[in-house]
Amino acid sequence: MRTAAGVLLIIVAVFNLIGSLGYIVGGGLASNMDNIATYAEKESGNKMTEKDKAALTEMQEKVGGTGMGFLAFGVYLLISVGILIAGAVFLFKNTKPKFIMIAGAMAIVGEVIGILITNFGPTNVLGLVAGILAIISAKGMGVGSAPEPAE
Repeated sequence: MRTAAGVLLIIVAVFNLIGSLGYIVGGGLASNMDNIATYAEKESGNKMTEKDKAALTEMQEKVGGTGMGFLAFGVYLLISVGILIAGAVFLFKNTKPKFIMIAGAMAIVGEVIGILITNFGPTNVLGLVAGILAIISAKGMGVGSAPEPAE
């Protein structure tokens, strides 16, 4: 079970890496919409009309703090990548159960936040299962030794 939990943590880490890049880029774009519009206006030489400015202001009000929230979640996912991979390595080595529990909790928290932001999907199931298996494996580490590697 430790090996399965470790492999699942690595898979979830890869998904989190891809997701973090999307959230960081999307959050950065959403939070800097006015700067992007000003830059585009300068580069094209066309002035924004009052209608365009009103549409931009309306869009900024709709987005609000969402851009910064996406950016923060993207950073959380990026940090979780390293922690999940380290947790998987510790699962394979049968050491540091407290760190593995933290990695499992981070996987679960990341998936719950992801579910709240978007919707429930198969990758969320994988992350939740990986986190739960990691915590269960870490709790059972004091009970017995890890199985011998196959030749």
